[in-house]
Amino acid sequence: MNFGKKLDRCRMCNSSELYEFLDLGFLPPADKILTKSDLYNPEIHFPLKVAQCSFCGLTQLLYVVNPELLYGETYSYESSITETGKKHFFEMAENLCKRFNLNSSDLVVDIGSNVGILLESFKKNGLRIIGIDAAPRIVEIANQLGIETWRGFINKEIAQKIVNEKGKAKIVTATNVFAHIDNKKELMDSLRIFLDDKGIFVIEVPYFVDLIEQLEYDTIYLDHLEYLSIKPLVSFFKNNNMEVFDVEKYSIHGNSIRVFVSWKGNYKKSRNVENFLELEEEKRIYEKETLDKFARMVKQHKKDFLELIHNLKKQGGKIIGISAPAKGNTLLNYCKLHEYFIDYMAEKSSIKIGYFTPGMHIPIIDEEKLLDDKIDYGIIFAWNFADEIMRNPISQEFLKRGGKFIIPIPEIKIIDRIENFEKIGVTKFSKKNFAQISSGNRNYAKFSIENNNSFNMSLENNIMESFGVKIEKINPVHIDERGIISDLVNEPINNVGLITTEKDCVRGCHYHKKSKQYSYILSGKFEVLLASYDNLNNIKKVLLNAGELITIPPFVVHQFKAVERAVMINMESQSRAESGYEDDTFRVKLENI
Repeated sequence: MNFGKKLDRCRMCNSSELYEFLDLGFLPPADKILTKSDLYNPEIHFPLKVAQCSFCGLTQLLYVVNPELLYGETYSYESSITETGKKHFFEMAENLCKRFNLNSSDLVVDIGSNVGILLESFKKNGLRIIGIDAAPRIVEIANQLGIETWRGFINKEIAQKIVNEKGKAKIVTATNVFAHIDNKKELMDSLRIFLDDKGIFVIEVPYFVDLIEQLEYDTIYLDHLEYLSIKPLVSFFKNNNMEVFDVEKYSIHGNSIRVFVSWKGNYKKSRNVENFLELEEEKRIYEKETLDKFARMVKQHKKDFLELIHNLKKQGGKIIGISAPAKGNTLLNYCKLHEYFIDYMAEKSSIKIGYFTPGMHIPIIDEEKLLDDKIDYGIIFAWNFADEIMRNPISQEFLKRGGKFIIPIPEIKIIDRIENFEKIGVTKFSKKNFAQISSGNRNYAKFSIENNNSFNMSLENNIMESFGVKIEKINPVHIDERGIISDLVNEPINNVGLITTEKDCVRGCHYHKKSKQYSYILSGKFEVLLASYDNLNNIKKVLLNAGELITIPPFVVHQFKAVERAVMINMESQSRAESGYEDDTFRVKLENI
């Protein structure tokens, strides 16, 4: 299978002078959410390294993933989720219609049109529209919404089909998609076919200057092949008989630039173009010292962010993710924040709910369920929409109940109140104020109990006991940037085994007279039945989750039934060598309750 390719020459100018300045490690595709069954299959990770062309200034990834792997059935980005985003696209369409005197005979083509929010506004303004997108589920949603959308990657074949069926386009838009396209020659050949002689190509992308200044490194992921500034764009389009004639800046997505391109000589060049070129020189974004400093700041931010999260967990804080955007997956995977640190991601997009995040495998749940839980901290991974997120009714109630928001980028902030929708209570994280930030944390056990015969819980210790059986959530004894260390058992052990159990299969249903058993659940869930060997009518039942350890003393009957495919480490005080184990195993029959 073709997974992708290593880039050894600049995509825009073909220079081999590429200066690598940032390495975020090996990461999975950020928008490729996982089903539960996917968790048991291999997951491909790719190198996420960033370089800048020393000749033209284009900043780009050094590895290009095959787009067929990125934009498949589980591609999960929807442009219609936030009101801020919808308002931005509606205003964009109206501005373009007015500025270029568009009328009902004009055709607008949106490359990477997603669910069609931008095209919907053009349609409301009376224009003819067509969307092109590669993600099958997204295309299906767009067409259901009445936005005609063709599935595919832009190429000469699709360009010719547009001309044959719709005519040439007066406006071609590529919002947050131009940087996704590896084959720029194919793109330019396509534009020559279907963009009108007086047509305008409008690109909107996050601005590299702001990425550097605001430390927006979480926007770096495998879909985003380029991190754009004006200098390389001017040079690239000039070499393709086009010219950048205007540039505007907008606050969307942590600051974006809207770049207007046409065939040479058609439109008067705005002074804005030179202003942006001068700004880029002033900010020294094409100098190695600036790039190296940015890389050092990224490493420091990771260290600071991990220190905060680790300390909050040590204090007993329960942390979740608010929203599950692609940028959040860069942060989760680069910092190695898995389900121990982040219990789940609360999301409003219906096409993500019920899935798991790539790499760290954190479950994604409906944000409506957020208030059913008792949460200390919610990390707003979609920080570019933090203002809107914090002002929705669910977030307001979350704050009233004592919850706090963490905004991770560009600087780490703790937010505990929004007064009258105007004043925001903010604490910036530092070692000195950590005690203030973490005060008031609540400690909650996380056990799923079924029926009235279940164990009693001690919330302080995360431990349940009955028949001398103990079930506990295993917490780390040490955490640092390398990961976590947890002690499972500190008693004499004579056997350690790894046991896998398929869904609905049963193990055990016996007791031991000598051996003490410790079972740690690595993944999956077990329904466990317990009873004293001399009273099989008094049966207790508990659901045992991943990350929990059950300690079973002698003379306690135990039966494990896998609720889903499960893996556990089983440890015994007695050896299982030769016949020793069977001599100490006494089988009984328990009736399910």
